[in-house]
Amino acid sequence: MVGDYVVVDGVVHGYNWTKENWAIPEAAITSAAGAGFHKFLTKDDDSRLTEEEFLRNWGADELEEILFLEAGVDIAAYHGTPIWDFYKDGHSDTEKGFVLRERNPNRVIVYGAVNPFDGAAALDRVRYLVNERGVDGLKVYAASYHDRVTRNQPLDDPGYAYPFIELALDLGVKVIATHKAMPFGPVRAEPYGVGDLAAPCAMYPEMNFEVVHSGFAFVEDTAFLCSFPNVWLNLEASFGLLLNAPDRFARFFGDFLNAGAARKMFFATGCALAHPLPVIEAFLDFQMPQHLVEGYGYPLITDEIRRDVLGLNLLRLHQIDPATRLAELAGDQWSVRRASEGGGAPYSHFRAAQARAKD
Repeated sequence: MVGDYVVVDGVVHGYNWTKENWAIPEAAITSAAGAGFHKFLTKDDDSRLTEEEFLRNWGADELEEILFLEAGVDIAAYHGTPIWDFYKDGHSDTEKGFVLRERNPNRVIVYGAVNPFDGAAALDRVRYLVNERGVDGLKVYAASYHDRVTRNQPLDDPGYAYPFIELALDLGVKVIATHKAMPFGPVRAEPYGVGDLAAPCAMYPEMNFEVVHSGFAFVEDTAFLCSFPNVWLNLEASFGLLLNAPDRFARFFGDFLNAGAARKMFFATGCALAHPLPVIEAFLDFQMPQHLVEGYGYPLITDEIRRDVLGLNLLRLHQIDPATRLAELAGDQWSVRRASEGGGAPYSHFRAAQARAKD
């Protein structure tokens, strides 16, 4: 916990940016952009990694120290990513999420990466992820990239997406997260809008759809989706705008609050895209600017809003009782270490391990 706030990081990634993992030459573009984006979302202090530090193959042991020791995160949602068009392991390999969950069974939930447009192979992968690996949700992307052409992968496609959603429901999966708002790589931006979500939200009310990167772009269209009770706004990366572009954060956050999303959106960093602690601390200090309250009618930020967004909303989505889960976490290695050692500066344990490896 941070103070007395339950904190759930809605997206954690085990990135592998290394050249050995590139599937196509254009991965050099996405890797360079990733380093630039990390810089954009961090302050120029200990929470900013050098390009050499960031563009690496991140492991579960490094992530758990960042999250559970340094940042005080209680629970993390690991997202595998199906970016096999750019990276051989999909970029954030789902297998790392299973390792992280095995090491921290009460602290980690896992979203398995799948591409519905792989057809029968995708359905087989869903069965594997659910029946053999026990995933808590599924993660999809809005587009793929082949031979310098962007291929749309909309969730309202009856030939690929609907059979995928129906199988997921049959197997008991209740959460699908879809990457939106931030085009990945040298691709067209259009597929990353949210126009394909209304139909499946209406057709499959028992499935919950997370709109990942909500707030970064397509804000008005995303706000309109909040009328669907099964839409959830995952603020991965867009939450980090609070550090270097606070008015931009306030604008989309206020729009979502006015759309009734106070109990439907949640904190996420994409760690290690950004270290969670500076973002959490900034949100605890955040107040809606008065000129936006007066000019746009945005509400003031209450303690209830902070608690819901920082952790309770995502627990509610996954039907996790916070009191029960906190009791399970009491006395585990991370609770003990934080109590005895303190958290430490951002990335201090990672940097110490890197220094030891060089000796």
